[in-house]
Amino acid sequence: MTRLFVDVDRSSPVPLYFQVAQQIEHAINEGDLAPGDRLDNEISLAEQIGLSRPTMRRAIQELVDKGLLVRKRGVGTQVVH
Repeated sequence: MTRLFVDVDRSSPVPLYFQVAQQIEHAINEGDLAPGDRLDNEISLAEQIGLSRPTMRRAIQELVDKGLLVRKRGVGTQVVH
């Protein structure tokens, strides 16, 4: 599992899920997250970052919708090749 370092600004008008999605997308674009890398499950990611599970789920879903991540049952969330 790949460890993510995400910093959210709770005083910002930008929604938390969007801040998280942008930072994960940046990590993918910079090569910090390589194709095939697996992310922790949304529960542990939410705990690491200090967010609720629904917020983390929405951030991940944003990136799935953009085609950057793929969710596979029994495998987890991975960066798209």
